[in-house]
Amino acid sequence: MKIIKKNNKKKKYKFLCVSDIEILADMEEDFLKQRFKDVDFIMSAGDVSNNYLDYLVSTLNKDLICINGNHTYNRDYPLDFAKVINGKFIKYKGLRILGLDGSKVYSFQEHQYSESQMKMKILKNIFFLRKGVDIVLSHASPEGIHDIDDGVHNGFRIFHKVIKHFKPKLWIHGHIHLSNFMNYQDTKVEDTMVSNTFGYRIFTIEK
Repeated sequence: MKIIKKNNKKKKYKFLCVSDIEILADMEEDFLKQRFKDVDFIMSAGDVSNNYLDYLVSTLNKDLICINGNHTYNRDYPLDFAKVINGKFIKYKGLRILGLDGSKVYSFQEHQYSESQMKMKILKNIFFLRKGVDIVLSHASPEGIHDIDDGVHNGFRIFHKVIKHFKPKLWIHGHIHLSNFMNYQDTKVEDTMVSNTFGYRIFTIEK
């Protein structure tokens, strides 16, 4: 009897994530093509303009997965080229990704939510979450992790339940500005790495 061996080799994904400041707009196209030539796709955690995202997609020729932050720039510039996952789940290249746009409500504008409103966003995706999630892409952070208690940059308490019950490998957020785009904020919460993106970062994930 011939025994067929199952291939358990994990695939490694490398991707660029941008958020909050458009630092890459100051760099030459040739430099960007060389610097990010081996990324598989692009993500945006919000608060950058639509034409900036279009510039990155056009320059790097990669797919874009994005959410809105608490600010929307160039709203008249269409995002037809992107996979917008505000409050949605997507399966992409074998990865299971949940997008949670916006921030805690502070001025009652679009993409600002109360705890209960964010909870409803998550519950709408519960069927998919039960089957597993690899990456959560949000603008705001979980409460008490990288957030600032100033009424604008507070995190969501409900995010901790997603981490506890569904254990995403990676949780990427923006919204929290750092003194330098080269600074990193990474915090391990149970099995989940929570990472802030300010400007841009390159991430890798295996599955």
